[in-house]
Amino acid sequence: MWQQVSYLRSEVCVPELEERWREAVHQHKENQWRKQLGKPKEIFVYQNGSFNSESTPLLSNQKPTIDDEDEHMKNSSQSRPSLLKVVMKTYWKQWMLASFFKIICDFLSLIQPILLNYMIDFLDNKQTDNRPLWNGWALAIAFFVCGEIESVFFCQGAFGMMTLGLKIKVALVGLIYQKSLTMSNAAKNQYTIGDIVNLMSVDCQRIQDAFMFQYEILSFFVTLGAGLYLIWNQMGVATFGSVAVIIVITVLNIFFGKLQQKYQSVILSLKSSRIKLLNEVLNGIKVLKMYAWEPSFTTKLLNIRSKEMVYLKKVCMVTAFSVLFSVHSPFLMNYFILLIFTLMTSSSQLSAGRVFVSLSIINTLRFTITMVPFVITGLIQMLVSIRRIEEFLCKEDLNPENVSTSINTGYAINIEKGHFTWDRRTPRNTLNRINLKIGEGKLVAVVGQVGAGKSSLIAAMLGEMEKVQGRVNIQGTVAYVPQEAWIQNLTVKENILFSSKFNEKKYRRVIEACALLPDLAILSAGDNTEIGERGINVSGGQKQRISLARAVYSNSDVYLLDDPLSAVDSHVGKSLFKDVIGPEGLLRHKTRILVTHGVHWLPKVDLVVVMDNGTISEVGTYEELMQSKGAFSEFLETHLLQEDEDDNEIAKIKDQMWEQLECVSDYGLSADDSDVLSRRQSARKLSVRRSSRLAIPNDVRRRLSQLHTVSENSLDSRSGSQTSLNRSSNSDRRLSVNDKKNPLQKLHRTLSQGRILPYDSEEVSDEDSGKLIQDEKSEEGTVKLSVITTYIKAMGVVGTFFSLLFVVLFQGLNAFSNFWLTFWTEDDVIKNQTLVMTQEYADRKYYYLIIYTILGVLQGFLLFFFAYLGLTRLINASGTLHSSMLFCILRSPMSFFDTTPVGRIMNRFSSDIDILDDRVPRTFRLWALMLSTLLAILVVISVNTPTFAVAIIPVGILYVIILRFYLPTARQLKRIEGVTRSPVYNHFSESITGASCIRAYRAVDRFITESQARVDLNSTFYHAANTASWWIAVRLELLANFLVLAAALFSVLSDTLTGAGIGLSLTYSLQVVIALNLVVQSVSEMEMNIVSAERAEEYTRLPPEAEWIEPDHRPPPGWPDTGSLSFKSYTTRYRQGLDLVLRGLDCVISGGEKIGIVGRTGAGKSSVTLAMFRIVEPASGEIKIDDVSISSMGLHDLRAKITILPQDPVIFSGSLRSNLDPLQRFTDRDLWTAIERAHMKDFVNSCVGNLSYECGEGGQNFSVGQRQLVCLARTLLHKTKILILDEATAAVDVETDELIQRTIKTEFSDCTVLSIAHRLNTVMDYDRIMVMDKGLIVEFDSPQTLLQNKSGVFYSMAKDANLVS
Repeated sequence: MWQQVSYLRSEVCVPELEERWREAVHQHKENQWRKQLGKPKEIFVYQNGSFNSESTPLLSNQKPTIDDEDEHMKNSSQSRPSLLKVVMKTYWKQWMLASFFKIICDFLSLIQPILLNYMIDFLDNKQTDNRPLWNGWALAIAFFVCGEIESVFFCQGAFGMMTLGLKIKVALVGLIYQKSLTMSNAAKNQYTIGDIVNLMSVDCQRIQDAFMFQYEILSFFVTLGAGLYLIWNQMGVATFGSVAVIIVITVLNIFFGKLQQKYQSVILSLKSSRIKLLNEVLNGIKVLKMYAWEPSFTTKLLNIRSKEMVYLKKVCMVTAFSVLFSVHSPFLMNYFILLIFTLMTSSSQLSAGRVFVSLSIINTLRFTITMVPFVITGLIQMLVSIRRIEEFLCKEDLNPENVSTSINTGYAINIEKGHFTWDRRTPRNTLNRINLKIGEGKLVAVVGQVGAGKSSLIAAMLGEMEKVQGRVNIQGTVAYVPQEAWIQNLTVKENILFSSKFNEKKYRRVIEACALLPDLAILSAGDNTEIGERGINVSGGQKQRISLARAVYSNSDVYLLDDPLSAVDSHVGKSLFKDVIGPEGLLRHKTRILVTHGVHWLPKVDLVVVMDNGTISEVGTYEELMQSKGAFSEFLETHLLQEDEDDNEIAKIKDQMWEQLECVSDYGLSADDSDVLSRRQSARKLSVRRSSRLAIPNDVRRRLSQLHTVSENSLDSRSGSQTSLNRSSNSDRRLSVNDKKNPLQKLHRTLSQGRILPYDSEEVSDEDSGKLIQDEKSEEGTVKLSVITTYIKAMGVVGTFFSLLFVVLFQGLNAFSNFWLTFWTEDDVIKNQTLVMTQEYADRKYYYLIIYTILGVLQGFLLFFFAYLGLTRLINASGTLHSSMLFCILRSPMSFFDTTPVGRIMNRFSSDIDILDDRVPRTFRLWALMLSTLLAILVVISVNTPTFAVAIIPVGILYVIILRFYLPTARQLKRIEGVTRSPVYNHFSESITGASCIRAYRAVDRFITESQARVDLNSTFYHAANTASWWIAVRLELLANFLVLAAALFSVLSDTLTGAGIGLSLTYSLQVVIALNLVVQSVSEMEMNIVSAERAEEYTRLPPEAEWIEPDHRPPPGWPDTGSLSFKSYTTRYRQGLDLVLRGLDCVISGGEKIGIVGRTGAGKSSVTLAMFRIVEPASGEIKIDDVSISSMGLHDLRAKITILPQDPVIFSGSLRSNLDPLQRFTDRDLWTAIERAHMKDFVNSCVGNLSYECGEGGQNFSVGQRQLVCLARTLLHKTKILILDEATAAVDVETDELIQRTIKTEFSDCTVLSIAHRLNTVMDYDRIMVMDKGLIVEFDSPQTLLQNKSGVFYSMAKDANLVS
């Protein structure tokens, strides 16, 4: 819509604060270093991005190393560079300018009581002194001019301060994002994604909000001093009464401030814990549902929230007292002035002039004093938040010297005497005595048992581990393929390009080599299909091949491949090795480090590195290791004997394919560009070859001819949802001979157009056909009455009513107390100076004083109960909405999580709930107080000066017209700001998850730019809303000043008003300007903030999945007894409007039977698993377990009776014990038994704390294989009659795989086992094999019987896997 103003863009704000922060950090490190060495202090000057000393060290000119500096920073945990000082040092000019505007505004406001004194004097003596009427008119105009200038300065100061707050927020968000991409892994263990997102969403917002009122700090002291001086001129010694009140209130506010600081620290800590846990729950929601653990984690989240609510209500109590003493302070000041003045044996008369000029001054101070709680609350929240961010920014970074990048060293990778650790605080190093030299262009395999240190070695090469000693050098650029593929929420094409320049020829070669063509053909929009968050709509194998394609396309010098072949089945693995990784692949000229569990690749590599317990035990070629006759050679012989028998045929096929490739093109991505001419020449031959063979590998072409869907392992069923899009009605038929040509021709056509589209699309798909994540929608128009009704119900109707009643009664009594002052000063006895020393005078004086005291006490009680009741009701509403949202989210079906980014959900639970917790209560009390004040002002003036109503009517009409124009704009801007906030969170989470990849590809700067662009888009609308609010303020204050002018003119023209009546009218009229402005600000702020309630309420109306428990349909006790299964004409789809993914399953599985489920991509293997757990509901047919239909019972009754070992191991942060047994149903003895059977006992014994060992977020303290073993131990604990294995051993080595299979066969011997497998050898000894194709069972028999059918699908798969010759 429009661009952000230049001075608020991240590219300006972030470097400005970053430079100051780096200077402060460096200075702090130098100071700490000198304290340690006892050296004299030096002055360092930051110039041109570096630090120069202005003096020479006396003892030594040796500079501290980065390691030493980090160590000193850690040792001085209580002493950190102050982020607050850095912020103030950077932005003090803007702060002072805004404060200066506010001080001018305050001086102008204090001139008005002086004008009031002249006006009362003029009107009192108008008749006696025969003063000209133009004197009164001049005073009235002076009121207007003075008020208008004051308004302009006030709005300018407030706008400047709010802009400054936004500027600081943008800068801090940028610093936090940059830090998250550079912090060490040890620091990452202390901060989960949820913690970091919370810093960015909650803490930065609170700092911004705090600056909204910070110009009041200087204003408070200046205004107070000037105001007390003016009161002294009127009331003399009695002024000390107000001074005493101010001192008491200040002391109380300091006390309340300390309490709030204490409570806010706890609240933010609890918020971080809640957001952290929620983030993990959302990322592991599928496993959570399958284990039926939602109630357990709901309880954990609500327990944290309930603790948060306790402290929020404590803050409400403190705030209520703070509001009492601040808002009631004008009355208290006036009361004690009158008390002292009355009790003094003085002959001074209590005249209307004295009383109402003093009252006018106090009312001017009133708004400044009223803002004190807001200033203190904001200041306390800012200090707490800024310390949390400061602590985060001070965490140690990855040392850039972990890896050097010298060139011409003779080795692509050189590690000398390397010792590495993930955390310097741990006593043991992870890797020790690492010496490794790898020449350029070599293919090196890294092998070893689970937990041996293979992935750690890759991390050491990337610089991700702390280098304790030694030297690491990488020559050239690096591409990294992690064991768990990191996929962005972008299209397939964008994930592969990774912002590299698109080269059509190169792109086609990469996707062909990575076996992605068949997968792209079945996706709804080909390579323009959007991949969901965390790759949720593609299978594990597809994610890994996209990750590999990204690396290949980058054309880097060194490739670090952390077991990319584990997630793909054997025939695709062979294709990838041959066409990409191996000596004949695209990367044959590159240096490749391949971590692998597949020992059959070892004969093809140049060097084998054997890892054992964090050290390199053996290095050599495959032949050298075999000849060494060591333990590893025996291991190789055991697992390679069978494969060697089949390798002759495979090798022959590969040789033939390579000869064909050599005939037409140099298919490698050569590091030398001198072969461009030869590749151009071969390209002409390539087009001829494509017309007949399309350059698709033989095994892929064979699979295309056999099945409609082709590729490696299951499309994780959710891919089925994409697969089913744009399908023809005849998609269930096998391809005929003629059908085989059409898909290939269509693929060729789309390839020639530079796009990869579905081969079954007759026309080019729409741009949005591949879109999975829908744009977040925002409401339009006014906030719906249903939302407000829901919110008021959550607050409690009775409590809300009484809260508003109390504030109205408070204002009524306040107005009456001012009327009481008019009665007092106009009383004939009081005005008669001759009666001063009489008893009648004293009695009348004490009568007025006692009634005034009672009115003040009643006002105090009403004000306190209004504040406490209103604030606690709002906190209750926030808690109710949070609980309702949480229940609805966890009751939502998986389809909701497939199409909704985690960041969008987190936005509701972090920012929106924080707004309801903090900003809405703050805005509510301001709105209620100011609106009731404005009404009281208008009523008092209208009663005292009835003709004033003539001015109120037209001004009121204009007021409503302007508001009707402004409020929809402000509301919609707030909605858009909320919507544009979610992409910031998504990108944050995505970047932190893939930080190691981003650093490896040296894309940190690009991601920082992308983050800043998203932040700028969000801040643009925030700034627009702020600008609009002060635009309206200038115009409304103009109307308010016209009301002041009208009140003054009517007073001048009135012949009936007394001095006290005039004083009361004008005293109240002077409050109109500020009251009207604050009412508009609070109303608009309330309108904008209530949008958060609207957004939260939206997530309380999500369509749920089936009931967790059906009381009338509970399964029989002890069910299931045998574990028998039957599928009867079962069909299902993922969402309404999509095609069926299971299209009529009919089979019976006996109890205790072991069934292997195999099939190619999109066949529906994982859909069977999802159907068993009712993650997807049937479209028709049914599944029965022990003759009980699973559709008839509650989801938790079903899911608790089925055990699954999933493909993606999900580990939550927390102890190992809590991960194994979150419901706390087992003893430690049971846990140790399960750990031992999962072959993890030695590892757990070596961990600090054993069962209490902290797993880290997502289990980051474990390798992927170890995580899978933890899941196995969890499965052994929660043993049921039915076990489902979803490609559960993909990430472990062959030996561990055999141990796991042996454990499953032993421990689950009496159970029904369904195993989805891509290693066919793991299910060859099962009772029966279910072969699936396009949602149907095409073969179902024993492995031996199926292998006899040489034209069958299973036989072809076994042949691809080299299990048959």
